[in-house]
Order: sequence, then C-alpha cells, then structure tokens
Amino acid sequence: MCLPIASLSTSTQRPSGWDPSKSSRPFVERGQELPDAPQTLLSEEARQVLGSLEFRPGFLSEGRVSGVHPSSHQGQSLEFSDLKGYSYGDDPRGVDWKVFARTDKLYVRRYLDETNLNAYLVLDASGSMGQPQSGRSKLWYAASMLAGLAYVFLRQGDEVGLLVAHETFSVTCPPRAVPSHLNEILAILSNVRASHATVMGDTLASVVMAARKKGVVVLASDLLTGWDEALLALRTLAARGHAVFVLHVLSPEERQFPFRGTVLFRAAETGESALLDARGLRRRYLANLARFEENVRMACHQAGVFFVPVNMSLEPHEAVARMIRGTAQRRRTALA
Repeated sequence: MCLPIASLSTSTQRPSGWDPSKSSRPFVERGQELPDAPQTLLSEEARQVLGSLEFRPGFLSEGRVSGVHPSSHQGQSLEFSDLKGYSYGDDPRGVDWKVFARTDKLYVRRYLDETNLNAYLVLDASGSMGQPQSGRSKLWYAASMLAGLAYVFLRQGDEVGLLVAHETFSVTCPPRAVPSHLNEILAILSNVRASHATVMGDTLASVVMAARKKGVVVLASDLLTGWDEALLALRTLAARGHAVFVLHVLSPEERQFPFRGTVLFRAAETGESALLDARGLRRRYLANLARFEENVRMACHQAGVFFVPVNMSLEPHEAVARMIRGTAQRRRTALA
C-alpha cells in the first residue's frame, strides 16, 4: 500500500511532498467562458461567517476608490462619508452612539480618507499540495481559504488579484474590485490541479513587480518546495510596506504521523519512493517537522512576514476568520 507522507531524514532537511493528483484540466484560461462558482469552495455558511468581518492590516494604503483602510492622502480626514455596521476589529471610538440610541444597533462612522487596497492571493499548486488524494486535499483547503479571503476583500471594496504557481507557468488574474470578480476567482480556483513542480519563486517575483502600492500579499502553501526563493520575494514585499502573510497548510497526517508498520513513502516532486518502518521514523519525523516549521517562523519574523500555521481540522472559513481576528488583535495591541 502506498500512503502519502513527507519523506524523512535525520538532518534538518525540510520534509518533501507526495504524488500529485493527475488531471488533464489544469485551469480555466482567462478569457474563456467561466462556469458557475462552485459552492464547495465558498459555502453559504462561509459567506455568512465572513460577511461580518473586515480585514484591516493596519497600514496606510494608497488606493483610488472608497474602501475601509486609512489612506495616505491627507486633507479629508474629518469629512464624514457614511455608516457601516460594527464588526469585530473596528475601533469602538468610531461608534455612532446617537444612531445606536435610535436603532439599538451599533454603527461605525466612516470618513472619506478611508480607501481601498490591492490584495494579491498566491496559491501553491505543486504536487505535494494535491495530497491526500482522498478527502480534502491541501490544495482544496488552501483554495477555499483564498476564496474566503477574496470574498472578504471584495466586500470591503478592495481590489483582489489571484496568482497560481503551477509546473512551468503561473495563472494570473489581475486585481479588480468589482463584485463579479469573485466568480472569476472562484472558477479559476475550482479548476486548479496539482502539478509535479512549481514556479512559486517566479510567481512571487511577478507580484514584486506588479505591486506598486502598499497592499496585502497572502501565500498559501505547504512550503515543501521553493521556500528559499519564495522567502526572498516575500522579504522584498514586506520591506516595501506590504502586509505579507504565509498560510502554512499541512494535512493532519503530516502533523500527526499516524502511520504504523511498513509503509511505502513516495515524494511527489521527484517520484522517489522507499519502503520504511513508520514506527521507527515517527519521532525523527516529528522532530524534523517541528524544527523546519520553527525555522520558517523565525525567517518570517525576521523578514516582517506574518506566519500563520493552518489547522485543517477547522473548516476553511473558520481558519480564515481566526486569521482575520488574530490580525485585528495584533493591530489593537500595536495601537495600545
């Protein structure tokens, strides 16, 4: 029996991946007729949960249209714009108590210096992301998280772009702020298939070239390949003032190593396999994984990048909500 699991060693080498799922339909090409947005990526429950949240990274944005982020353009900071329903993470000082007295509902006053930002969502579609092949794969889970983030960003008037790092190319969906853009993003995400390799470093380098104003960059990946190249681009983006997030997506099998007996392990990126005693490897594997994840965490911290380990036992929209609330908590702590 061949079970998916990262390859192991006694060195500090990062765990490698597994066999990719095979498909002859890698993507829906930009410009083709798009299918209806699949509900599996963004369910009605996910929309209800995420619809009450706002993602506010806490820096000055340089947007061109109205949104929810403080603008770097001065001179209009006291001009009232409108009211919005209070949501988790909003500054309570902005609550309009007169409206509350009339309606018994909390609303926050918004001003014309609140604007939009550009959000770049990057999905790793390497072979290891296609595992496990039964049930929810890491690729599906990561795509669902990015779908949820796209929904949040577009609801608050931000421009959202999507990039998918595939075997020899990347699929790019340029940032747009129109609500219908969500269907295009979901259609692309729903048709992604894992590839043998990835061009994640090149894909992120294209974000470095395209992201001319401060915004948000979110990478969803298991980081099993291409991490060194990705870190260079992420460090550059953070140094330029972008809010950069790394969603580290690992399956429960990778985090817990539940295997027993003799198991055939196979690396997706190289195709190499080995028949090994799982019991004897478990302790070394978990130690190596913990060491690798801590090294990534420290590298992200030093680069000014937010590292977010993802727990796949949660529903994807719950993981997105936890990420947004964690960002809001860090923002409040920084402002205290």
